[in-house]
Amino acid sequence: MADKNDLSFTGLTDEQAQELHSVYMSGLMIFTTVAVVAHVLTYIKLPWFAW
Repeated sequence: MADKNDLSFTGLTDEQAQELHSVYMSGLMIFTTVAVVAHVLTYIKLPWFAW
């Protein structure tokens, strides 16, 4: 178990913080990909501006 000196203000060790960050970044990339695909498909179906 980590002692108090190894913890950040969040209470996580460095390894735990890195793991949480990698999971968060994976979720962010999935969300961003889905959002971009949804916007492209919406634009193809119904363009919101015309050139």
